[in-house]
Amino acid sequence: MLVGPERFEIQSFTVPPVADDEALLEVELCGVCGTDLKYAAGQLPAPYPIILGHEVVGRIAAIGTAAADRHGAAVGDRVLVESSIPCWHCDACRSGAYRLCPTKGGYGTRTSTNVPPGLWGGMAEQMFIAPGSILHRLPAALSAEAAVGVPLLANGLQWLVRHGGLAPGDRVLIQGWGPQGLAAALVARSAGAAEVVVTGLATDGARLAFAARSGARTVVVAADDSQSARLELVGREFDIALDVSGSPDAIAAAPAHLRSRGTFVLAGLVGRGATVPIATDELVWREIRIQAVLSKDDAAIRGALALVIGQPEIGARLDELITDVFPLDDVTSAIGAVKAGLDGFVKAAVQPGLRGPRRRRKVRRR
Repeated sequence: MLVGPERFEIQSFTVPPVADDEALLEVELCGVCGTDLKYAAGQLPAPYPIILGHEVVGRIAAIGTAAADRHGAAVGDRVLVESSIPCWHCDACRSGAYRLCPTKGGYGTRTSTNVPPGLWGGMAEQMFIAPGSILHRLPAALSAEAAVGVPLLANGLQWLVRHGGLAPGDRVLIQGWGPQGLAAALVARSAGAAEVVVTGLATDGARLAFAARSGARTVVVAADDSQSARLELVGREFDIALDVSGSPDAIAAAPAHLRSRGTFVLAGLVGRGATVPIATDELVWREIRIQAVLSKDDAAIRGALALVIGQPEIGARLDELITDVFPLDDVTSAIGAVKAGLDGFVKAAVQPGLRGPRRRRKVRRR
């Protein structure tokens, strides 16, 4: 449990009984996201105390009759759980944009352990599945590590293809080669982009290698690079620029990389108190479109699952994203690994029942 900024505790909860439209998940693996890092640092508002973890894969441990019918799931089935728990009654939910539901709950993000039965996050042995939740059954052959990456792939589909309008032959710039940026690069390539450029920091060597092996051109940038230096390094006339870095400097520089009438897709969160100066006249003169994006929907998840099933090499790449796995009682080290970016590190996950941290593999270099 995260009980305050930088304060984690191990606590026990009573396993709740399962009502007709509820279920209980035995957590198999939970990804550690950059958003978790911001929650842990107090950079994003969190309803303390909270169990973090919103990239959750597991097996159904118990399920009510109505929930089994609605989800088409049974005890023992492996499922991916979407992080949102929508109300299903507001305008956003009724229009299909349930990610924007103003009263939604959320696994690992929006619901405190003070709300019964408390088990509202994936960094736990078991997680409560409330009425209104969204589950996706997983193929038996799909590894837990690849399954954790499916929401990242779904975000890429939603942001680049559906909101960004990515078409075959487009040139795509992705700012930030964290796991989300790397998954977005896989999407861009699978959607037929003629060129994919991914930018990041020199300290992220394994992520750079992953991006290069995915067919992207990689460009190392520095936090103090001027806009002219960035333009010289990265280039101009991109059709789409996606920011997942959350860097105010990178966000401010992004429109200059676009062609006239290009699209800037903004996904990176800068956190509390940060402001981003953008030259708005440039947006007007060149009719640059800015599309802010938040998460994904059911169709994007299903599309991502279809992609990993139909193109096994993408599933294999998603599996490789998880390089470091930590036990439940060492979440602080998992968060620290994300923050430190250790040699060979790409993405961390938490695995209940694991006895000690393990390095799965180092990303192979070209």
